[in-house]
Amino acid sequence: MTLHADFDRDLWVYVPTEWPWEGFDSLEEWSGTLVGALSEAYGYDTSMREWLTATVQGLSRSADENEHRFAYLSRPHEAIGIASIYELPARPDTPLEELVGVGDPRATRPVVAAPFSGGRLGAGLSATRHVTDDDGTVSVVTHWVWRLGERDVLMIVGDFDLARFEALRADYDTLARAIGMAD
Repeated sequence: MTLHADFDRDLWVYVPTEWPWEGFDSLEEWSGTLVGALSEAYGYDTSMREWLTATVQGLSRSADENEHRFAYLSRPHEAIGIASIYELPARPDTPLEELVGVGDPRATRPVVAAPFSGGRLGAGLSATRHVTDDDGTVSVVTHWVWRLGERDVLMIVGDFDLARFEALRADYDTLARAIGMAD
């Protein structure tokens, strides 16, 4: 099974991790084109271009193996969001509630999983939790999960900026609903 996300390209950018990719020979070529387009659209100065180049290159370099990373870059000067999607072998001995963080000992209050529907993958499960990091910072983390035969599909979003997360929450849910199986 291979995943395909029919995502809103005005909001999200797929972050590649291997090169060449879609006609781009290198990370530098891809990031230069992306930052150039955003800079032209928003009139970014040199400082903003340098920051954004470092940011998008870092997003590519820091992606986990088997991660499909999407960056919310519709207005990078206002907010950037990151969504990570994984397609993994199913773990039938692990309840979906555990995969969405129910029982996380770092949670500041009990985590309740809820059905998640309306997406291309069918019915799934989602949960949002607030966790205390090692340094005492409270972050928000949401997982969406689907068990599809022998595969588990998992989307994860986390943010230390609770207001930014809430502002982007509807867009995260829409991205989760856009995940489907490739033809």
